[in-house]
Amino acid sequence: MRTFALALLLALPAAAAHAEPVQEARSATAACLAAVIDNAPVEDIDGDDVTIRRGTDPVSCTVRVTAGEPVQVQDAVQAAIKRRAELFVPAKTRWEAGDWAFRETFCNLPGRRALAVFVSTNKPGRQPVLTATVFEMAKRDERCDRDAGLQTVAAVEAPAAAPAASPTAQASAAPPVAELPVQPKAKKKQSFLRKIPGLRRPD
Repeated sequence: MRTFALALLLALPAAAAHAEPVQEARSATAACLAAVIDNAPVEDIDGDDVTIRRGTDPVSCTVRVTAGEPVQVQDAVQAAIKRRAELFVPAKTRWEAGDWAFRETFCNLPGRRALAVFVSTNKPGRQPVLTATVFEMAKRDERCDRDAGLQTVAAVEAPAAAPAASPTAQASAAPPVAELPVQPKAKKKQSFLRKIPGLRRPD
């Protein structure tokens, strides 16, 4: 019994570390959605495993995750997307995965605003684990509602001082993808969740 208890105690820190990028990815995605949709005061944030980058032309917000299991991170990000009142659903048009494992656009239901989230999930062991860009278009992209055939996305490497993504406001253009170079990890910083207004890491 004592051996089992000791093994459980040793496993707890590893389990917590495993769950942290997933929780941070979910919270960061929720923050980006609030930033674009609700004009919440979310700025660029650098966490250990998750970063947020804001774009201004048009308004966008990109989450970049560099740790965690891709499938679990993807599930957490999609949970944050589907929790919104705008009722995001996968677009009818599919996207070619390319070197990634998964790429998909989520569009809100037709209405006064044209919102979308473009999610790219990587294969296990590759970086970044996931990127998700929330953006608003001037006009709803018809590919949200009809199958226009498999789409291809051109990756763009953004300059170091530029936003992580520059989504276009034109309805006919492809959703944004910006694959930034992997940055070396800095020394341990304050909890990522404490930097998002209205959110804090659970005790």
